[in-house]
Amino acid sequence: MKFSVIVPSYNQDRFIAQTLGNLIEIKELAHAYGCQLEILVFDSESNTAVLEVLEQFKSKIDYLEIKKDLGQYDAINKGIQKCQGDYWTWLNTDDLLTKEGFIKVIEALKAEPKLDYIYGSIQYINEHKVASKTVKAWTLNSEELVGKQPSIFQPGSWFRKAFTDTIGLLAPYQCCFDYEYICRLLKQNARLLCLNIVVAQFRYYPDSKSGSIVKKFVEEQWFISKQFGRKWWHSLTWMLALRRLKHSLFS
Repeated sequence: MKFSVIVPSYNQDRFIAQTLGNLIEIKELAHAYGCQLEILVFDSESNTAVLEVLEQFKSKIDYLEIKKDLGQYDAINKGIQKCQGDYWTWLNTDDLLTKEGFIKVIEALKAEPKLDYIYGSIQYINEHKVASKTVKAWTLNSEELVGKQPSIFQPGSWFRKAFTDTIGLLAPYQCCFDYEYICRLLKQNARLLCLNIVVAQFRYYPDSKSGSIVKKFVEEQWFISKQFGRKWWHSLTWMLALRRLKHSLFS
């Protein structure tokens, strides 16, 4: 079994070395369990500090491209087209995978090798790698995702390449391309498995992407959820409407 991790990179010199070091450990772990893992990095012509880190890890990276892209979704799409794993994911340059979670993923896929989508719980960490909370994963379904709660568990998710090849690439959103992609997976009846274990550490801090452009997240969630069937009476409609109003008044 082969896994692929796509790393979209741009100017994250604070944490990229930690992320790449983590992936090398996961790669060695995969080998110990009779699997392969390839690391693909797509850097959008980052600053000198990032390029120096990439040079340092170059021998451990299976594919490295340094070329201007159209945004994070575009870098990941390049990886989806390039990767050769049976299962693939992407990992941002400030997040980490857990060894315990990856072992559970391997065990689950060896037991049921035709799962289309497998994921688990997420632990939030700050810029100092201090854990703040753990969000336990639950089994996702289309109705709740577009009508009640738009939360997903992207870090540490794994997608079956043979399945995702049938549904296309990520849509060109700035923030919520992952939300749209999971909605699309579920609409196509993906066979999924939710693991009761932390599979990834998600770094959240004031100037992170998730922490700095909340308004954009809300706007994209509003559009995507409507595209997939959200109605005016759904609780998500009113929640997003209130959040849109809040950010319009206090941005």
